[in-house]
Amino acid sequence: MKILKQISHATKISFVHIFTLYFHDLKKIFTNFLATVVAVGVMLLPSLYAWFNIQASWDPYGNTGNISVAVANEDAGYSIRSKELNVGDSIIQSLAGNNQIGWVFTSKDDAIKGVKSGTYYAAVVIPKDFSQNIASVLTPTITRPAIEYYVNEKKNAIAPKITDKGVGVVQ
Repeated sequence: MKILKQISHATKISFVHIFTLYFHDLKKIFTNFLATVVAVGVMLLPSLYAWFNIQASWDPYGNTGNISVAVANEDAGYSIRSKELNVGDSIIQSLAGNNQIGWVFTSKDDAIKGVKSGTYYAAVVIPKDFSQNIASVLTPTITRPAIEYYVNEKKNAIAPKITDKGVGVVQ
């Protein structure tokens, strides 16, 4: 029992010394202007960094209307069983009503040049035989339709991920 009292007393003294040193240091910090500025900066900078970082990545897809993606439609259409089919035009109409990404409708050459020059983040090219390939599911020889996709990964680190989502809508 006597040992416990000694340990308890020693602990009280240790805590008293610790808090005395702590409050002494605080007093010294806040009496020196430069030390106060450094201490407040060390306390606030991580909070500000976290605040702006979280705010910036809170909704990455909410502000994608400024990301320009070129779309070129070369689809010639196709006639099957006396019905005209032009899937390329349907895709263009669908994208024209979509404001989530800045779709720019242009020619294939301009789209590819724009991606290479950095004017566009990405380009989607609908080939001439796209409707024909889609209609091939009704024929004995099925041809898989493909959309050409070009992306400029050097322009922005996040934009290719966002444009991939947008092109997923086209597919």
